[in-house]
Amino acid sequence: MAVKKKQLSSVKMKSIKRHKPQVQRSNKEKEKAAAAREKSKKIANLFGTAHKKPIRKSKYTPMSMPKHSDDEDEDILENVKDCLDEEDLQFLQESKKPKKRKAGLPEEEEVKDMEREYNKNTAIENADKKVTLSLLPIKSKDGEIITRTTDVDYTPKAKEAKVVEVEEADDDEEDEEEEYDSDEDIVNDTTEDLGDKMVISTTDLLIHRQQEIEKQKYRIGIICSGILENPGGKLKNITALFDLMEENNEHGVPNLLTIRKIAAKSATEIFKDILPEYRVGQVDTKMQTVRKATLERVTSENAMLKYFKQFLQLLEKLTSCITKRNSGMRTATRIKMAEISVDCLCELLTSHTYFNYVQNIGQLLVYVINSNFQGMRQAVEKCFRHLFSTDKRLEMTLYVVRRINNLIKTNKNRVHLETISCLLALKIKNVNLDAEKEEELKKKKMEAHRQRLLSMSKKEKKRRKRLSELNKELNETKAEENKQSKHHKLTEIIKLVFTIYFRILKNDPTSRTLSACLEGLAEFAHVINLEFFSDLIEVLNNILETMELSYRDQLHCIQTIFVILSGQGEVLNIDPLRFYVHLYKNILVVSAGKNHDDFRIILKTFDEVLVKRRRNISQLRLLAFVKRISILSLQLLHNGGLAALGIIKTVLQLTSHLDIILDTDCTVGSGRYDPELEDPEYCNASSTALYEMTALLRHYHPTVRRIAMNIVNGVPASGEGALPAEIGKLLPEDLFDQYDSSQMAFNPSIAVPRQAEPKVKKHPQVPQNSELLTHCKEILKYSKVKTEDGYLSVDFSKMEF
Repeated sequence: MAVKKKQLSSVKMKSIKRHKPQVQRSNKEKEKAAAAREKSKKIANLFGTAHKKPIRKSKYTPMSMPKHSDDEDEDILENVKDCLDEEDLQFLQESKKPKKRKAGLPEEEEVKDMEREYNKNTAIENADKKVTLSLLPIKSKDGEIITRTTDVDYTPKAKEAKVVEVEEADDDEEDEEEEYDSDEDIVNDTTEDLGDKMVISTTDLLIHRQQEIEKQKYRIGIICSGILENPGGKLKNITALFDLMEENNEHGVPNLLTIRKIAAKSATEIFKDILPEYRVGQVDTKMQTVRKATLERVTSENAMLKYFKQFLQLLEKLTSCITKRNSGMRTATRIKMAEISVDCLCELLTSHTYFNYVQNIGQLLVYVINSNFQGMRQAVEKCFRHLFSTDKRLEMTLYVVRRINNLIKTNKNRVHLETISCLLALKIKNVNLDAEKEEELKKKKMEAHRQRLLSMSKKEKKRRKRLSELNKELNETKAEENKQSKHHKLTEIIKLVFTIYFRILKNDPTSRTLSACLEGLAEFAHVINLEFFSDLIEVLNNILETMELSYRDQLHCIQTIFVILSGQGEVLNIDPLRFYVHLYKNILVVSAGKNHDDFRIILKTFDEVLVKRRRNISQLRLLAFVKRISILSLQLLHNGGLAALGIIKTVLQLTSHLDIILDTDCTVGSGRYDPELEDPEYCNASSTALYEMTALLRHYHPTVRRIAMNIVNGVPASGEGALPAEIGKLLPEDLFDQYDSSQMAFNPSIAVPRQAEPKVKKHPQVPQNSELLTHCKEILKYSKVKTEDGYLSVDFSKMEF
């Protein structure tokens, strides 16, 4: 009887061969393996499959094999029965039992089920096996080396089982090799959902959350490193970061807040690295033909702009909960994501000021600076200050100032303080709006230059024309505008700034932005046109007299007025007597407490009043200010005291007739000094002296003692009491800044004391003289001691000295 091929035996042989555990075996196990190989050879000879090439699975189908009847299978089983172990025989018998097959399930699926069952049984068998492993030897105290071993349960690698399943499922594609991106699986990975899993406790949730965060961190790192290595080819992978920034990913699974923050920051850093510093032009390659290199560059730039625009739209969506009035959208998670989005927008604006879509970023941040969240307002204010101080072209600066002006006008001056205070960082101090005379001079020079050109020869004219074209090209390569265009932009910025300030002063002087407005006027008052000076002074005077301002706002008003009067306003016929009274009254409000930094405003005002306008102030008024400054120096920190003494020193050096205040003779002046009088003209400061210097000579700071001694000695430039050159040349503001100890740094530095052993007091020893001791003993031998009953004779000779 001819025996036909049986499909089951080949599958079994192959699975046995694949899943055979690779462990070190003993001699008995090797003998068993040899016996098993002999049995397999006998089985192969019975079925006629010996010395034949195995049939590849990809080239046959179970449906095409000849089918056997149940009787033929039983005959084959009887012939092979003697060559098999009990376990193998039991497996074959169980496999012949009829099983319920699902409707429409082919025989190929039955074969796979049998293989899975065999793999499961093999894994259970291997689980009971033990493997002996050698551990690192240890060394005892006696120097003996002790070897160690341990028994470990043998478990087959899960990876091998997975590889087998993949090979069985994809046998048709064994010979094909596909090239794929190594990052593709990681990029397309998504957040795992716990919806179908049973979460036992909060601990399991926290563990899963931490595992998910670490997994997504690794994924984000792979995506970012791939994009930075090849921005042109892998920039499309950044859409995976955009998906992580959303509340729910593309499969509807919620993203963790931590992962969303990391994704937003990572995308920001990528764009900061790959975006160019210049503005990219968009070219339509379909409408015009370009070279191959140009086509590649244009394609990459268009892709970069596309994804950058998507990123900005996503950030705008995340910040909509704070810019719009719908408070129902403001959950804690959305507010935190809006804060991260604002930080990303600020970083992009400061790092790439001249790139595309920066105006959209600036417009969005202008709305954020007027939001109700203080942290975001401060972040945007810091960003705008950096922009105003570093913008060389002034295009973005002008755009932001225009948007702020429109915002204040739309909201009718009801804006937050940061909206106005950020304008203090504008670099407009050196701009002169009264440029009409300069324009006339310039026209005259141009006319003279035109006459010279008319008289030039043709050769000289051609040379001048080529030279001008070359200079124009050089200016374009520097990426900077010419001075005329820059001056025009500065003029527009100044007009907008003072429009904002004057609108607040005129329409809403009681608003909360008045302090920032007054501070800005004090900073830029010298830039205002001369025709506005008198009106502005009247407005400030009315505010001082009719409104209840804080001392800080009053100081800003006074500073603004004296800045105006010290510059071009000297030609105005205005008596500043009332402003001297306001200044004299508010000096002593500043102390060493929280408002100590406000002394900087007083320093700037004193520079205008006592130094620049010293010839326009009377002697009595000047003496009164000097006396009050010396009183103020006692209630300030050491850097404020140094700045106050610096003002007194400067005034005494510039005005010789003030030496009277250093004389302690009370008969010099007329009347009696009244320190509580608010008018400096009538307080009789000439009848007093700078007695505060006596206390300052014992100050804890050495530099304060030096300057006080210099003032007491009459401010000498050399000789006794003179100051060193490094201290004498410092201005009052420099003294205030250099000796500031707010950063816990004392100037000069305190020397470390030397280590010394404590001194032990030694009692003086009386030199012992034997003859003196003998003489004293003889005298005291029968001395009498007076007691209540009379005199008692005591023998002192036996006492020891």
